[in-house]
Amino acid sequence: MSIRRLRTLIAVAEAGTFAGAAQSVFVSQAAVSMQMKSLEQEVGATLFDRKKRPPVLNTVGLALVSRAREILHAYDEMLRSVSDTRGLAGELTIGALPTTMTGLVPKAISGLRAAYPMLHIKVVPDLSAGLLPQVDRGHLDAAIVSEPHYPISQLEWMPIAAEPLIVLAAMDTLEDDPEALLRELPFIRFNRRAWVGRLIDDWLQNRRIHVREVMELDTLEAISTMVYHGLGISIVPHRCVPSPSPLPLKRIPLEAPNHARVLGIIMRPDCPNRPLVEVFIEELIHQVREAGQATVLASPKTDD
Repeated sequence: MSIRRLRTLIAVAEAGTFAGAAQSVFVSQAAVSMQMKSLEQEVGATLFDRKKRPPVLNTVGLALVSRAREILHAYDEMLRSVSDTRGLAGELTIGALPTTMTGLVPKAISGLRAAYPMLHIKVVPDLSAGLLPQVDRGHLDAAIVSEPHYPISQLEWMPIAAEPLIVLAAMDTLEDDPEALLRELPFIRFNRRAWVGRLIDDWLQNRRIHVREVMELDTLEAISTMVYHGLGISIVPHRCVPSPSPLPLKRIPLEAPNHARVLGIIMRPDCPNRPLVEVFIEELIHQVREAGQATVLASPKTDD
């Protein structure tokens, strides 16, 4: 029985539709439909009530989903038991914020690959609000997100680093008072949909600063480039691990009361890949310590 088809079956059960499952397993909706028909032929039973739109799992299908989860868990356990000479192997699927994709994440993956050649890491970038449900549904083993601003009792949260907010300004900017700059110069806003965007808004409101917004952008790279060309200033988190070639910009700390974007890891309590996630967390902490640009909020585990 195909492991791939079983994974797709579980995706259909969790998403509720073939279209939703297609997005989570990164194939077309037609491919999902074909896989499910092949699975029905393989087991010799109808798994879906296709009189309904969209098709829904019938009693047999629901029973197979339960068994499929057990089979996949055993399969994943088997993969984890196969180790290389360094004692760690398998596949880890991690979600990550776009702001971590040019510094923290590649540094951590590079460090782990050097130590564990048989460990394969897949990265899915998204905003925090998009990553949480993917972890909750088991599509991701874990994710690097900003600290949740609402209860997530169904998931485990482990803070890693605090990134203070700073003002980005062009090098030829004469003023160094962040509040004066924010009141006088055009403001390039960090995406409001990102949780750090809300944190920035909170700081501005607490200081009663009304900015003259000229654009709203999704990435630190885009914001930095606009600031570099003198098109405005911005408030951004000071990344705990910088990109390899940061632009020459003024990075001005905000005066108290300051806010910091807290980065951390979320995962399900029953995550089958927990040992690999914990190794990944240790490497994240190591890279933050090595960079020395942010407060480390967690310590790696040590053997007794």
